[in-house]
Amino acid sequence: MDRLKGVEYFKRIYELGSFTAAADEFQCSNAVISKYVRFLESWTGSKLINRNTRTISFTDEGERFYTYCLSIIEQTSEMLDSVADTGDLSGELVIASPVSLSIKVLSPLILQFKKEHPSLSLRLQMSDQLTDLVGSGVDVAIRGIEAPEDSSLVAMRLGSLDRILVASPGYVAEAGVPATIDDLPSHQCLMYSMSSDAKRWEFLLSTGSGQTKSVSVAGPLVADNSMMLIEAVKEGLGIAMVPRDYVAAELGAGTLQHLKLGAEPVPRSIYAMYSDRRYLPRRAKEFIQFLRMSL
Repeated sequence: MDRLKGVEYFKRIYELGSFTAAADEFQCSNAVISKYVRFLESWTGSKLINRNTRTISFTDEGERFYTYCLSIIEQTSEMLDSVADTGDLSGELVIASPVSLSIKVLSPLILQFKKEHPSLSLRLQMSDQLTDLVGSGVDVAIRGIEAPEDSSLVAMRLGSLDRILVASPGYVAEAGVPATIDDLPSHQCLMYSMSSDAKRWEFLLSTGSGQTKSVSVAGPLVADNSMMLIEAVKEGLGIAMVPRDYVAAELGAGTLQHLKLGAEPVPRSIYAMYSDRRYLPRRAKEFIQFLRMSL
């Protein structure tokens, strides 16, 4: 039997916590997965997994074998990269990122990276929900956030994501322009639920002191996708705080207006996040460096 394939199967069984989930991912049967586990246990001379009809758990030997699997897969990936005739990146790079950030900012960069590395395969997981990197088999996640919160992940800042307040000309004509950020509570505000300041918007005061001020807001719509909020703003439902890059076309066309109220929203940063720097594939390292140079 193929020991490397067995190592790959075991790694995903460990990360997914399920024979069935691993079989689904590799598009094979549970029987095949079970056969490889028995093969690995025979090869190592140790019981790696305790299993019954409902649950699985890993023995101490299984825990150590998972670490070995990570090392073997990383070394194999690096070796294949280094001996390729073209010296190009190979294998599959799995990227997770929010929908709006992917479409509005990252998509041209991701496609350019692919063009520069034709032997590389890409798998994109676009979701505004936070992703379990290990459980989803993700190499690197890209997030636009205030600061990393998960201390178990390695985070590298790639660039800034400036935010602005926008409204449609129709909304402004009907409700007027807030004179200052203190007037926002009396306006209809549309909120991005995944933001740490979803219902209490944070602003950087223009005094040059670096001081911030929070303003409580409310309105008719809360959504976990920025593009949905932008469509709602264009329909005149209210004011939204969104990344400037997401609405560049609308600002240029005049379908949205930038509301300048004497204080700008606290910017967010774009981070690359991954689970363990020791086992980060070369293709992921070079992708992260490419984004750092491009953003």
